[in-house]
Amino acid sequence: MKKVYLSFSLLLLAAMSLSAQTLWDNFEDTRKGTYGFINGTFIPYQENPAPGGSNTSLIAAEYTRNPAELFDVIVYDAQMADLSDYLSGAKTMTMDVWSPAAGTTVQITLENDVLAEPANFPTGRHSAYLATTSVAQGWETLTFTFDNQPDASVSNTNVNRMVILFAPNTNTGETYYWDNLNGPELANDPCEGAVSNPNIFNDFECNQNTNYTFSHSGINFRRVLNPDTNGNASDYAATYTRNAGELIDVIVGRFDGNLSLAAGNTITLDVWDAAAPTPILISLQNENNEVILEMTQSTSISSGWETLTFDPSDVVDATDISRFAILFDPNTDSSDQFYWDNFQLNGVTSITNLSEVSAFQATPNPSQGETTFQYNLENAANVNLSVFDMNGKLVSQVISENQAAGAHQATWLANDLPNGIYFYNMLINGATASGKIVLNK
Repeated sequence: MKKVYLSFSLLLLAAMSLSAQTLWDNFEDTRKGTYGFINGTFIPYQENPAPGGSNTSLIAAEYTRNPAELFDVIVYDAQMADLSDYLSGAKTMTMDVWSPAAGTTVQITLENDVLAEPANFPTGRHSAYLATTSVAQGWETLTFTFDNQPDASVSNTNVNRMVILFAPNTNTGETYYWDNLNGPELANDPCEGAVSNPNIFNDFECNQNTNYTFSHSGINFRRVLNPDTNGNASDYAATYTRNAGELIDVIVGRFDGNLSLAAGNTITLDVWDAAAPTPILISLQNENNEVILEMTQSTSISSGWETLTFDPSDVVDATDISRFAILFDPNTDSSDQFYWDNFQLNGVTSITNLSEVSAFQATPNPSQGETTFQYNLENAANVNLSVFDMNGKLVSQVISENQAAGAHQATWLANDLPNGIYFYNMLINGATASGKIVLNK
């Protein structure tokens, strides 16, 4: 029995260690920092080329090494908390990697960005961690083990840069894919505990509810620090530089589930344009990439933020809008750079704004398979609470009854459903509202 208890204790310790990690980037709805200098070709929004194994995500990052660089780097900036447990091995970092060959070394170095300069190694390099691929042309989860501490003078609480190296000390020009980077806890995570608003498609901060699957610009579309907080107070935004070789230069993405439009809805996009006026086109499409509606607005402010408002009222009855494309300055060979942010649907009521409902909660979220809905009704009402998958298919009718005024509770069991994003819709006396649940068992 003592051996059983010991094994259980070790498993519990391992689980506690894993839970201490922070998901830094999954290239879909989570990104904790910003990418700085990169030697090779890095495309952060790319359809997963081979879903399976340890990674069935829709989106991953593509990275092709620069063969001219022995130490080819991806720099990722984020302020980390105390790294003591990573030095001791009590906690570890993990990453899903698709490699063209087994036996490839992947290295993570944690640094202080002020102390570490390109030519002053080992100064500023707090610690290095290694992993080796064991699968060729397939996904696997790599666990990084502590290797060495180049500069022990760097404090465990004064590290704000992660440097990722694929096949260090080689001149290979191979292409790799990677995803689901779990790194050290952050010193300050403004999105910790935040509940995402599904009607904000993407604000490049706590609401990242779309998946970008392709852009002609490729490496020139990414999340960056907002360069101009006048007119847009967000900390982060997207930068996008047109590919001058493409007349119809596009950013393509998928909504989290089919887009549901009602009368009075608008779609807005904040844009920073150095040389207004510039037409911006949003195309709403179905699963077969067939255009359902194209909407165009033009910027009017040069070198400043403005909010463009698009009217989708012509297709309020459409039920199959699952994809979108955004085109900056279509039908030109421009190579201009733009910034954009706060892509969202307006005129939609959240459940907390329904007049008949108070104290609404859906917990836990993310859910491990059991979600409890709790709420108070101000008056007796007909209540319908349904859950849908990303394709708009009904997966559960949680409530469908007349309920008295007062406190109510219902449970959604999703043990037989795959992990992913689900939407709940609440209909009370003809008024409807919705929210999102992430299922992660």
